[in-house]
Amino acid sequence: MMDHDLFGVGDDEPLVTRLGQAIAWCRMRVDPANPSGCFRSDRLRPWILQTDRAAMVRWLCVDRARLDPNVRGALPAGTPNDLDEGDLLLYLPDQQLADGAAEQASNGFFDMDNTPPWDSWVALVRDSRADVSSRDQLICYVPAELRDFVQRGIDVNPEGCILWLRRAPPTFGVVDHLRHLLARGEPLS
Repeated sequence: MMDHDLFGVGDDEPLVTRLGQAIAWCRMRVDPANPSGCFRSDRLRPWILQTDRAAMVRWLCVDRARLDPNVRGALPAGTPNDLDEGDLLLYLPDQQLADGAAEQASNGFFDMDNTPPWDSWVALVRDSRADVSSRDQLICYVPAELRDFVQRGIDVNPEGCILWLRRAPPTFGVVDHLRHLLARGEPLS
């Protein structure tokens, strides 16, 4: 089952399409020896003065597809097998405390603000049912080769602004939408 009804804020492509494109981009660039830099390409670096998160994420996704024909033609990711053994990460930017612990523990996969690297971004969704500090939710793709680095960052993140999507509260709407992708033989919450 593919969920073509879920779109990132301001995006005109379904989230499963953007996810397929992010997987294609990341698969070609993943480097476990360089978790701090392999997904921070200069070509996709977000504009530092951008004030609209949704526009920034959408621009990055559009540009990623424009830059690489293999990414542009990637198939939508609609099943757990499409994740290529990778995982989905959720970042709640309004909860971050910028303490640097996740950056240190993850060997730089996360930055000082606990932000995942921009090449891994899939979509920004806005959940009107969530608490105000959890409304904006950035979905990211993490290849299997970087899962341990990410887990170490999650483990030291006291505010809980970074978490595996499969462990997100079931009240988050994105969990319901992507349940078919998250079904990996373990509880969703």
